[in-house]
Parts: sequence; C-alpha cells; structure tokens
Amino acid sequence: MIDESPTPPYLALDTGFTSPPLELIGGKLLVVIRSHVLHGTVSNALEPAASVGIVRLVEEESIGKPFSKVIERRFVRDALKLKKEGRLNIKLVIIDGELFPRIPPGLERRQGPAARLYGEILELTNEVLRLADETETALVGVVKRSYGRDIPVVIDYPEIPVNDKALATYVLNPGEWVDLETYSDLAYYLSRFIRKHGGELPARAVRNLENRLAWITAVMRKSDYLTSSIRVAVYKAKLPTYFMAATKIEAWPSNELSMEDIVAFLSRITGVNGVPHPIDLVDSMCRIRKEVLHLTQQQLQTELMKLLNDPALAMSLAGLTNPEKMHKVGFK
Repeated sequence: MIDESPTPPYLALDTGFTSPPLELIGGKLLVVIRSHVLHGTVSNALEPAASVGIVRLVEEESIGKPFSKVIERRFVRDALKLKKEGRLNIKLVIIDGELFPRIPPGLERRQGPAARLYGEILELTNEVLRLADETETALVGVVKRSYGRDIPVVIDYPEIPVNDKALATYVLNPGEWVDLETYSDLAYYLSRFIRKHGGELPARAVRNLENRLAWITAVMRKSDYLTSSIRVAVYKAKLPTYFMAATKIEAWPSNELSMEDIVAFLSRITGVNGVPHPIDLVDSMCRIRKEVLHLTQQQLQTELMKLLNDPALAMSLAGLTNPEKMHKVGFK
C-alpha cells in the first residue's frame, strides 16, 4: 500500500510534434513544441512555465518522434546542469513518455537523419542519468500507451493473457502498486521465461518476447550501466480515475526520493485521466493546434520573402502542396 509523502520541488515537461509534418512545396515542415512547468521552486535561470517552438524543414517524416525526444532530453540535461551549478532547486523531473530509450532494431546498421537522432537519444540518456546521479535528482517517465506484459514474465506465470496495465487495473486497489524491478532484471526474467515456456507458447507470442529482450539488451549494450538500473512500476491512484485505469511508469530513484516516495507522490497527484496532473498540464500546453501551423507557415513565407527578396520564390518554397487541405491548418 502507498504511504503519504511530501511534495518535492519538481520539473515536468512534454513535447508535441506535427505527425505527419505539414507538406509544403519546398519540403515537409516539422514543428515541435516543448513545454515545461516548475513547481515548488523559483529560479532566475528557468521560467515557471513556458512553451518553446522549434521549426525544421525535413525530408523524412520519420524523424518527428526521435527529434522531439532529442529536444526533450537536451532540456532535461540543461536543467540538471543548472542544478549542478546551484541555479535550480529541483528533486524530481517528470516527463511524458519513457525514460528507457525506444530504439528501432538494427539501428547500428542504419544510416540517415533518423538513425543519427536515435543515436543521440542514447547519448543524451547516458548524460542525463549521470547528471541525475551526480545531483541526487530522481527521474520519472509516465508511459501512457503501455501494452507490454512484464508482470507474467516477472512472476513466471504464462497463463496471464492480458497486458500489465489491464491486469493492474483489474487486481490493484486504489493506493496499491507493483514493482517490476529494473530493466536489467527484466532482461534476465525474459530470458528465463523464453527458455522455460517458449515451446508451449504461440509462435507470435514468443517472437514478441524475443523482440522485447533484443531491444532491451541492445540498449543496455550501447548505454551506461546506469540505464539498465531504470526501474518499472505500475500503480493505481488513490483518487478515482476514468475506468479506474492503472498507471505505468519508469523511474530513476535518488537517495532523497526512493521508489516508494516517487510512487506515493505520483499516486497522490494523479487525476481523473489516470496520469499525474503536471503531465496533463504540459500535455495541453504542447498540443499543436491548426492555428499554430497556419501561423508557422505564414511566418516562414514572410521570412523567406525578406531573405530572398523574391515573393514568387518564397511562395514556391512555402506554399502548401495540398491546397485542398488548407482548412486543416487554419486557413479560412
């Protein structure tokens, strides 16, 4: 059962991006918005709440997700550097999404912008964890879309047919939680589970387990030992949520905030949507509305006109490839 815990000073952040990017005549326009809120601390180095937009013309649609993760982890790294310099007082960083990097299989054999970005995510994760270790800062990733089946693997019970979130939603009472240990432990449990039960499971289920094990071990090979110590847990909030859904998290505890402290705090501030309130807040701040896309496209066209001194060329680059979709990006 989760105990009460004090509210630590924290930083919460999220990123949103255009998916797919806006198709212009001169290329695909990717817009990323990074939003954050600070609670319980005042700093001249960081605003209490802010949203920042980053705009890129890209060729590959697939870079949106890894680029947004790079933006996110750069910001966390910079915030921890501020703490190390004594310019920011936080004990916890909460992000919307995973801490343990989601890297496509065979990354080492790939080339191009997306592969380079995924490589940078690994490097930034290593740097963030080292800084968190040095500054005694706990980290949490709130994994909203979670369909993994780690609980049956950890308890060695292959008969459970549902994912962790569904199972925890069914069996946990408000205020209870399940500790699934570290990613290093999960790799061991997966290997044991496949060895023991691979012959009796459907081929597709075995493939899914083998792919998950390959992903975890590949990330650990390319990362610091710290990455393998990221912990996984599922909890049910103390207050009612829609559908009474459990919440899955990945966490890096500190000496000041144990895993129990982190889960207790998050459980207390989890709202009706089944995620901690700060994550709801930054999620709403970084949503990319069609008015933002309209403004971005118009500003790009204006800047190109100034830079090129050629309105026709600016229109040739910044005009919409699909004018019939103008209403979707705020044109009236």
